[in-house]
Amino acid sequence: MSDTQRIQPHLVSRVWGGERLRALLGDAVTSDATTGPIGEAWFGAAEGSTTHALVKLLDVRERLSVQVHPSDALARELHGAGESGKHEAWVILEAAADATILLGRDPSVDPVRLAAALRGDEAIEPLLARVSVQPGDVINVPPGLLHALMPGLLVWEIQQPTDRTYRVADWGRDSADRPLHRVEAVQATDLGAVAQRLPRLPEAPGVHTLLDAGALHVVAVVGPWSGTIEAPRGAVATHVPSPLHTAPRAGRADPAECDGCSLQPLSSARLGGGATTAAVPAGGCLLIGSLRA
Repeated sequence: MSDTQRIQPHLVSRVWGGERLRALLGDAVTSDATTGPIGEAWFGAAEGSTTHALVKLLDVRERLSVQVHPSDALARELHGAGESGKHEAWVILEAAADATILLGRDPSVDPVRLAAALRGDEAIEPLLARVSVQPGDVINVPPGLLHALMPGLLVWEIQQPTDRTYRVADWGRDSADRPLHRVEAVQATDLGAVAQRLPRLPEAPGVHTLLDAGALHVVAVVGPWSGTIEAPRGAVATHVPSPLHTAPRAGRADPAECDGCSLQPLSSARLGGGATTAAVPAGGCLLIGSLRA
């Protein structure tokens, strides 16, 4: 019998979120938020596992803070043994016509000037690269890379299972529950890091590796396709209607299957590992994310 199990998404309120996730995921969720914008749907937990990746859907209605994440080594140094850093990656599912993200230092900016801005000498936002994005783009965000998602995006995100984030600037939303972390950000930021745009999500049916670096491994199974793939135990598979063909709307496409577990669009399952049978319909895509050994 397969150990693959569907994951019930958990909705998380964020000041920058919207209403799409409530509408897309319906009643098959848990939530601590009864009112306010929903920014994230979590498929997994941010704590308690060092072997399972955390997958999220992000509904970005407003700008996220300019932020950076620590490496494993810095997380242990600042927060104690057993802590992990945060490597994350994104697949853009929906994007407004003029959507952008801030990603790394603008190549024309001197690293010394960026270091001074991190300490508060000037605004940091104009010193970062503004990158246009569209559905199907794949973005690598390793530890040390300054970044901020901008409005008008629906994003599939995979990350190491920690919520460790150092905010550098928050667009005037400074409040007690959203403090800045300039001291930690100075230590965490790789001043030489620039945008790392990966090859886009392929259109051709089949199994494609999107990312295999740092802490993360991401595979896309583009439909129509059926067969057997090897997946590590605890990998998370999310069925998304291919962003290259149609906007991702839950319940409006045939389900995908993993080891007999039916996955409606925008639903996820944690895989039992090993040889995994999968079937992905035409117009569908199965994103499978895991932590690298």
